[in-house]
Amino acid sequence: MGGDGDNPNKMKKFYDSLIQQGTKWFDKSKKAISKLDLKKTFSKFNIKSVAGDKRFNIKVVNKKRFMINMAALSVIIVGITYFVFANNAFSVVINGVEVAKVKHKETAEEVITALKQSYEKENDVEVAFSSQISYEKVNASKKELLEGKALEEKLKGHLDYQVKCAVIYADDKPIATLKTKEEVDKVLSGVEQYYTKGVDLSKIKEKGFSEKVEVKEEFMDVSTVMNVEEAQNYIINGTTEVRIHKVEAGESFWSISRKYGISLEDLQRANPTANPEKIKIGQELNLVVPKSLINVKTVEEVTYTDKIPYEQKLEYSSSMYKDQTQVRVKGEYGEKEVKAEVVKINGIESERIILSENVTKEPKTQILVKGTKEPPPKKGTGTFITPTRGTVTSRFGYRWGRNHNGLDIAAPVGTAVKAADGGEVIFASTSGNYGKLIKIDHGGGFVTYYGHLSKISVKVGDKVYKGQTIGAVGTTGRTTGPHLHFEIRKNGNPVNPSKYL
Repeated sequence: MGGDGDNPNKMKKFYDSLIQQGTKWFDKSKKAISKLDLKKTFSKFNIKSVAGDKRFNIKVVNKKRFMINMAALSVIIVGITYFVFANNAFSVVINGVEVAKVKHKETAEEVITALKQSYEKENDVEVAFSSQISYEKVNASKKELLEGKALEEKLKGHLDYQVKCAVIYADDKPIATLKTKEEVDKVLSGVEQYYTKGVDLSKIKEKGFSEKVEVKEEFMDVSTVMNVEEAQNYIINGTTEVRIHKVEAGESFWSISRKYGISLEDLQRANPTANPEKIKIGQELNLVVPKSLINVKTVEEVTYTDKIPYEQKLEYSSSMYKDQTQVRVKGEYGEKEVKAEVVKINGIESERIILSENVTKEPKTQILVKGTKEPPPKKGTGTFITPTRGTVTSRFGYRWGRNHNGLDIAAPVGTAVKAADGGEVIFASTSGNYGKLIKIDHGGGFVTYYGHLSKISVKVGDKVYKGQTIGAVGTTGRTTGPHLHFEIRKNGNPVNPSKYL
């Protein structure tokens, strides 16, 4: 590193050459002087010869003029000597700025080499200076020249360096910088493990990244280097940002998502281990939605049993009302053994490729019967039918030390419950010991109760006809087994249903 300059051997040759040229010049000068007309030459310097004895004597005619001429000649000689010998130092130029002067550029190069070694030891990795270093010949006094510690401190303040790193690229874009390729391997392995956690790896046919992932060695600023944990979290989340919300009293997933303008789906993605239905006061929720910079792709070969849907055939019957439907032959699903390749991105299925299907059970067609008969009017007639099929297990009257206000008809859970007469539904909800309860107003002061239901098929305000299915037998409320509790009330008072059925 550095510019051009003369080493000590070249300087010696230069001085030897200068002496040889000076000798030649002196010899030529002697010959030239011997041929000079001394009278004319001395007259130019205000000097004249004085005759007397055999020795040659000179006399200064004009002392003032002689002194001026001699001073000028001295300046010329000193100037020539300075320009020949004074260009004896080098300036160290970093990024176009002179930062120090040295006697020999080797002095600066030795300090720069020592600094490089110091940085490499400090970072435990190869380094390279990113600053542009050059040298220029200059005239410098001894006081201006630097060396040793002073030179080191001066250069250290101006030299920028980069460290040799392993850079992870995804689809030709740099995403993370680490010290070594070994650390990169740990990061990529950690990302894979994060997205394949809980997966039976023996079933994985292929595993890799969706993106083109490369690792390149480059010199980078030391501030960009991450450790393994930082790089792994950054790649998984797509950011180093941390935003946390601590759950307060009265808050829900929905209210928190509205507060921060995050969709429920994104809030769940950001908190995969949290139960949206059971968050607790003080629980910390992550508000940063992960957007992985590298996506893990797996291909899993699976074998499973799948259902084959059954067909449905419709028949008609004049013995049934138009709004009634009955299953005559219950359909059954078929079964097939399926072999498929399941493609997942970050553990979420993105594609399923069916390789083969083998039917192991044929489906059975379901036959429905739909009525064609017009239903009776949806109003009370004054007569009632038994609301469900079953066995009467408890009648109206005194029972277990208190009055029993209706009939208990035992039947399997799910058995259809029908309106005992036409009328309007005035209650369809849960009511204490009754459990799920339906009340129908039939007019004329008559209201019927249907309690302990497992299912309610009507709503308040519906008009129903006698025999219309309104619910199903169950065990809700206070009960010792599946049955229908049926009451008839007239003008608000319970009456014996057996007298009206």
